[in-house]
Amino acid sequence: MVELRDDLRFAARLLRKSPGFTAVAVLSLALAIGANTAIFSVVNGVLLRPLPFLEPDRLFQVVRHDPGRDDAPLSVPQYAFLLRQEQPFSRLAAWPVIDSGFNLSGEIPPQRIRGARVTPSFFEVLGVSPVLGRGFRAGDDAEGGPRVVVVAHELWQRRLGGRPDAIGGTLNLDGEDFTIIGVAPPGFAYPRSAQVWLPLRLDPASTEDTHYLMVVGRLKPESRPEQAAAQVKAQGEQLGASRPGAVRPGDWLDAGDLQSVKVHQVRTPLLVLLGAVGLVLLVACVNLASLQLARGMGRERELSVRIALGANAARIFRQFLTESVLLSVSGGAVGLLLATWFLPSMLALAPEGLLAPEEAAMGGRVIAFTLGISVLAGLLFGLLPAWQASRMSPGGSLRVSALSATSSPPRGRTQWVLVVGQVTLAVILLIGASLLAKSFVLLRSIAPGFDSREVWTAKLSLPESRYGTPEALESFAHRVTERLKGQPSIQAAGFALTLPLESGLRLDFIIQGRREGEGAPGKMARAHYRPVTHGYFDALKIERVRGRLLDDLDRSASAPVAVINEAAARRFWPDGEPLGQHITLGSSIPQIVDPEPREIIGVVSDVRELALGEEPQPVVYIPLGQMPAPLLERFASMLPQSLLVRASGDRQALAETLRREIWAVDPTQPVTDVTSMEQVISRSVGPQRFNTLLLGLMALLALALAAVGLYGVLSYRVNQRAREMGVRLALGAPRSAVVWLVLRRGLSAVLVGVALGVAAAFKLTPLLEHELYSVSAWDPWVFVSAPAALVAVTLVSTWLPAFRASRVDPMVTLRSE
Repeated sequence: MVELRDDLRFAARLLRKSPGFTAVAVLSLALAIGANTAIFSVVNGVLLRPLPFLEPDRLFQVVRHDPGRDDAPLSVPQYAFLLRQEQPFSRLAAWPVIDSGFNLSGEIPPQRIRGARVTPSFFEVLGVSPVLGRGFRAGDDAEGGPRVVVVAHELWQRRLGGRPDAIGGTLNLDGEDFTIIGVAPPGFAYPRSAQVWLPLRLDPASTEDTHYLMVVGRLKPESRPEQAAAQVKAQGEQLGASRPGAVRPGDWLDAGDLQSVKVHQVRTPLLVLLGAVGLVLLVACVNLASLQLARGMGRERELSVRIALGANAARIFRQFLTESVLLSVSGGAVGLLLATWFLPSMLALAPEGLLAPEEAAMGGRVIAFTLGISVLAGLLFGLLPAWQASRMSPGGSLRVSALSATSSPPRGRTQWVLVVGQVTLAVILLIGASLLAKSFVLLRSIAPGFDSREVWTAKLSLPESRYGTPEALESFAHRVTERLKGQPSIQAAGFALTLPLESGLRLDFIIQGRREGEGAPGKMARAHYRPVTHGYFDALKIERVRGRLLDDLDRSASAPVAVINEAAARRFWPDGEPLGQHITLGSSIPQIVDPEPREIIGVVSDVRELALGEEPQPVVYIPLGQMPAPLLERFASMLPQSLLVRASGDRQALAETLRREIWAVDPTQPVTDVTSMEQVISRSVGPQRFNTLLLGLMALLALALAAVGLYGVLSYRVNQRAREMGVRLALGAPRSAVVWLVLRRGLSAVLVGVALGVAAAFKLTPLLEHELYSVSAWDPWVFVSAPAALVAVTLVSTWLPAFRASRVDPMVTLRSE
């Protein structure tokens, strides 16, 4: 311990004597370690942190695989069938994958809160016990049963004053009184940041094959995880065999642990980012190893004296390693501070719902990770310089004149290899970032099919008790839009069940009179289902192609009509005219099928309904008031209505106008999420923007570190060989020859590193293939331009020391000789 203390003191003294080198080293490490810490905090919160439930490893989600996705929700019949089977789960719970929330009455202004309708087994399956009162029990979900609610701890504190006597009191939600039976534990807000939980009333005898349930089960103690998936799949096959249509052809049921299913869409992008910051740290380590080697050249005489006075190789090795670890731990401490500052900004850029801020806190695991990689970094970049220093021969070094000392060929080759390594890593990151950047630019350049400028939207959770019928919903929408159109700043207003670039319903339909091909009873057509008011098309400026648009006469009591997009016309009427044709929507689900066929009256231009990067899909627009009543009853509670307005002016003034006019129609209706359609588009590409920005920052950091490292190594070499350069110039060598002498060494390392980096990137970029839009993982433009940019930057780093070497005054050198 005494020797270690002495080594630390000596290392600190040496680093203080070289403030420039110390500052560069600590800053390089701080940036690299800080980036690793920030990304790891997200990875820890999303991928590694256990779910806040009892024995979370025994929670499994039952999902449906279909051609579009591998985590699709289940239908009520599928859930009910699983409940009746001998299964690997002790209990199953279900809730809708989306919920419009609830209007909390008594608040001024009216407030919308998040909530969830869940089966009575919800809390038991998750292993969560209310801190006050009770959870749900059998019978709470019975039709006509009691109106009961469990409230979140935060809502209990804020709204009810944290009073124990709140149990048994009432909470008015959507205009109805619910009896408070329990208070959830502090911090519990699952799913979707819920503040209230209500019983979900399902009919176990239902044959309605609409898929909207998330189903989670707790594995029995005697069941093994690997059995769950096989048993659930077999039960899905039994259901499909017992009733055709219960499981569609090509679909199957599956089960996976809840944590994995929850994060499977973000796992690969996050691991790619973690690998990218790991490469940045490796670049920093290689950079500092090069600088330490170069710096060690200037300490040859000091080390020779120490060895001559009795210091053995192990002591020299330990001293150098102590200096490196001290540098890296100092860089890690600064990096932790940088990560703390950078993390909120990074979370602000993250896709919505990726991570709650409290889940990315700098906890003990993150701090331990930072300390671990700091020590590891010190060992990585310190081992080689320490080993080189410990192999020094004291006699040979002491006989070498300080005036002519230069690095030995082996040490020079080592430095060259290290420079090649950091250039290689930087090229890999630059190519990956360039691919994502090009993909993102192409994605954002896609026209969404509507004019988003000056379009604003607001979400409205319309209570079933007042707006549970098509007529009531239509009347509310008509009264609101008429009032809004009377405002001078508003040019158009309309309602829609879902917005473009948001998830919505898809329904099967049949084409009247068609006996074969797509649309026949055996092969139904399918399209996205969009109930809208006639102002929807005007608000978004969706172009009419032929026929007519919906108008104010298309109401609940008028003849059923529909407007389709061009994609539907191309797919289902490739050689015919869709106008005048009749279709029946919801034909595969008797409970929500159109009561009579509806006539196609118009065709509009295509809109990117799901994502900018996906080709337009068939869409059927129907009047809002012509939704079948059973369909509205099932989905009114899950999907909030979207109000769209095309208006000039600022957001704040418009929000006040919307609230005033909506409250004039219904003073209890909250108006939330007033945002622009530009923001809706921006949110839709949030994951791509997040990945591109972070990987781009990592690539730029790696490029800067490589450039600084190359500059530092060449500068050290020029300083060590200054007298040699002076002698060359004094003997008549042209200055251009001296410049080329230094440039050749630097450029050879850069070009070899670029070649190796391009070869490595060619193997690694397929990992990004699923993140790219309209860009090949081996895009030739990127594979040329990214390395060219690196060569240009490193050329500057190489030329500066070369130019300084050519400025050496030969007369000063001759006088010193």
